[in-house]
Amino acid sequence: MIFMILNILIGGGLIAFSFTIDSHKSGHNGNPLVNLTLMLASIFILMGVALLCCLLGAPDPMCLLLGRLTFLFMGMFCMGGCHVVLTFESEKNNTFLKVLQWILNIACLVFIFFVPHMVTGFSIENGTFQVMSDTLVATENIKITWFNMYCLVCIVGIPFVTNLMLLIRAENTKNRLLRQNLVLMGIGFFATWISYALMFFACLYQPMTFSLILLCLVPQLVIFVRASSNDQIWGKSLIFRTFLRSVLIYILPSVVEGLIFAGLRMIFPNRGIVYYILLALGTSVVVFVWVLTGRRFTRMDAMRDSNYSEDFENAITSIDFEGDPAVIMSNLRAAFEKYVDTTEITLAVDADTGFLESVFTEEDKKIAIPIDDPCFDVLLNLKHQIVFRSFAEHDYSVQSVRGDLLQLLDSTNSEAFIMLNEGRHIVGVLFLGAKTSHNPFNEYDYKVFTKLYSNFFVVGYYMKNIMNESVVGTVNREIRMSSQIITSIQENMDYIKNPKIDAGYRMIPAHNIGGEFIDMIRLNDQKHMFIIGALNGKGIAASMSMVILKSIIRTDLAETPDFKLLVEKINTFIRNSLPKGTFFAGTFGVIDFSNDTMYYINCGSPALFMYNHIYNNVIEIQGEGHVLGFAKDISKLIRIKKVKLSEGDIVLACTDGLIEAKSLRGEGYGKTRVQSQMMENATFPADKMAQFSYDNLVEFTSRALEDDITVLVLKYLGGK
Repeated sequence: MIFMILNILIGGGLIAFSFTIDSHKSGHNGNPLVNLTLMLASIFILMGVALLCCLLGAPDPMCLLLGRLTFLFMGMFCMGGCHVVLTFESEKNNTFLKVLQWILNIACLVFIFFVPHMVTGFSIENGTFQVMSDTLVATENIKITWFNMYCLVCIVGIPFVTNLMLLIRAENTKNRLLRQNLVLMGIGFFATWISYALMFFACLYQPMTFSLILLCLVPQLVIFVRASSNDQIWGKSLIFRTFLRSVLIYILPSVVEGLIFAGLRMIFPNRGIVYYILLALGTSVVVFVWVLTGRRFTRMDAMRDSNYSEDFENAITSIDFEGDPAVIMSNLRAAFEKYVDTTEITLAVDADTGFLESVFTEEDKKIAIPIDDPCFDVLLNLKHQIVFRSFAEHDYSVQSVRGDLLQLLDSTNSEAFIMLNEGRHIVGVLFLGAKTSHNPFNEYDYKVFTKLYSNFFVVGYYMKNIMNESVVGTVNREIRMSSQIITSIQENMDYIKNPKIDAGYRMIPAHNIGGEFIDMIRLNDQKHMFIIGALNGKGIAASMSMVILKSIIRTDLAETPDFKLLVEKINTFIRNSLPKGTFFAGTFGVIDFSNDTMYYINCGSPALFMYNHIYNNVIEIQGEGHVLGFAKDISKLIRIKKVKLSEGDIVLACTDGLIEAKSLRGEGYGKTRVQSQMMENATFPADKMAQFSYDNLVEFTSRALEDDITVLVLKYLGGK
């Protein structure tokens, strides 16, 4: 009974395993290894059902049929495994191998069902599992049945020939990674043969063990899956680091714990209360030391594994943008070389000459690339900013510009590049050289680069502006550059030109640079969006995050017409892509001139006031809200509100710098003063009202501002 249960459990385990197989290399017909895994799982379950029928005393013909089907599919699995390894990483559809596979499958069918000597019975008698078959060869010391020969041919013979062909192909290939993976698949065959020999040996002591014969195919399958998903070359350094990590982090603590256990057993043979107390204490000490030192060990260069995401992110996010630009590029290069293993990186930025030109690069390595290169346009359409050579060589979506992409990679001596774009405008391109380990850039690299894309964009945007000497002087260049960034953001707004409304704003950073933010975006003739708010933090880092957020809002808006969904996507971007701890507090609003209605979502806005012309009073309308960047799912925490606008109504939104500013006596400016100013200045244009709000604040504080001030005034004029 236990062997029947084991077969079914292993089959279920293989079904679960099939869901973990990476399918990024799948073709139109699915990943063949997934199909192969499901096939082996089905055979295990079929074997379990056949054994159950034998145990329950089912009719012999039924048991024989199930047994024959089990071993037929076992043979077909072996043929399928051979076909998978022979066509591994092959771009051509080999018709000959496909036909040969089906010929061998038919041969298995003929031998199992139509050769009378092959399988004549399938039963369990006296606790012994028997597959009855006529004798093919018999000597004094050995007896080989027809069924034994079938298993040898399927599990050993044909795979042996396949393995020879595999090794010949590995010897002739120039791709080191492909060669390594082919050899690894060959090892999979050896693992099966060793398992089969051990299975045969175990049957001498427990004949029922033969009912688990399918188990010898599992190591082969697992190794095939590992080889197909492996995308790095196992160099000596990687093998050494992996071994060292295993010894220091896992094996050594286990040995110490084992010695403690053995020593206590010798000292306290009766295992009294003292024994258990000392054992618990010793185990706690080992675990404490393991936790305390394990992380430190893994951060050592000699111990570092290939999962570099966390360390690389820390290195990139810690770059100080208030330093010298050459130092910034040097730190960026050092981070890529240390953690990503790249030989070199080159950053080319828009030089406003129609070319992308490299910055802080040796003279003999300088590059100039036309910014209107056709491959950039295709990549922008695909929204595929991160390009690896493997993608350029094989992905059908870039077939029209494949030659241009490969030429770009070759001319820049790179294996990958990251396109830094703001909408359709390319700010720069970061070119990455080959890895020192000769490994190709893989799926893990792609995920890490995607996660840190906003940080790379910051570097590109910074360098583009820092190299413009007409904007940035030689003294305090980074501060003046950031002021220019903020100015350029405001100049890019779609100012509201509808005759129904008068809009004005003031945004004054306390220290020349900051993260406060106003944007206006024209949706159509009858709708206009506005955003006002602040990203936490000060200085260049906050202003750079603001640049990125503005770009992302416009990009997502083109793809997401749903107002609330747009805010949800912005929340996800801030949480996952901007530096850790970044959040946005403000208001998203849409004015619909066709029905004189303002729709808005409060995202932690400190204040949103409305002056009602009819009642001549000012009320707060923002209600409850939640800042963006903290909650993983913001959808349940925000909702769209609306307010009807009439002629003479005024909406004022501001950041906390206006409300929380204090005078020399420590008195807060407060919301009441903002409301009073709105009523006093209601007859002035919106721009004047924004200016008066700021002037009144300056007069109240009587000292330099400590926080950024941002005010947006929307004065509704009505009419048609």
